[in-house]
Amino acid sequence: MKKIFALIMIGMLAVSMAACGQAAQSSLSQETTAAALTTAAEETTLEAPEEVISGGYVDAASPVVTDEVKALFDKAAQGLTGVEYVPVAYVSSQVVAGTNHLLLCKATPTTPDANTTYALVTLYEDLNGGAEITDIRSSDAQAPVSFDEPMDGADAASESPEVTEEAKEALTKATELLTGATYEPVALLSTQVVNGMNYTMLCKITTVTAEPKSDYAVVTVYANSDGTAEITETIEFAPAQN
Repeated sequence: MKKIFALIMIGMLAVSMAACGQAAQSSLSQETTAAALTTAAEETTLEAPEEVISGGYVDAASPVVTDEVKALFDKAAQGLTGVEYVPVAYVSSQVVAGTNHLLLCKATPTTPDANTTYALVTLYEDLNGGAEITDIRSSDAQAPVSFDEPMDGADAASESPEVTEEAKEALTKATELLTGATYEPVALLSTQVVNGMNYTMLCKITTVTAEPKSDYAVVTVYANSDGTAEITETIEFAPAQN
């Protein structure tokens, strides 16, 4: 009887030791696996290539073209032939691997008696100071002709692209009853004294939809002398080439 009891105790002890060994082995295995996963994650993080975080275009705080941007534009435009481009307003910028500058330009073909129109030009500035023009969106919007002396009733180019309070007020009145899109003045291009005043502006037009989309157009607003206003012409730009 004592021998049977001893054998039972020995068996129970063996089972207990085996269970402890399996638990210790399991714990060690979990720790080893966790350590391996941590090391793999660290190696993946260290070996991952750097990425440039790109964003959308950001509206310019001022439409005035700085001397720095003018210099970059002149450098990039040296290789262009057939059309002369002169930047008149800074529209927006986008940070990429460098910077995209969106500019409104006067475009004049290098042919006799050619009309000057407006174009949206994308200027790319790389991280080393290099520059190139990557996209040009033309339009049929006529830029005003420069005169040696002011002429009554002529469309006069704005001395500054900054939008005046009068032009903003005229655009607000002209669009207050419009639905489906919002109009934001970007740059004042020209004015014309008539029986009232015509304001020609570059505007950012955004659709009022579940997924709004924005684009630019040259918009002429007529402000009547009686205080009313209306949009008389909207000219869009050609689709982007890229």
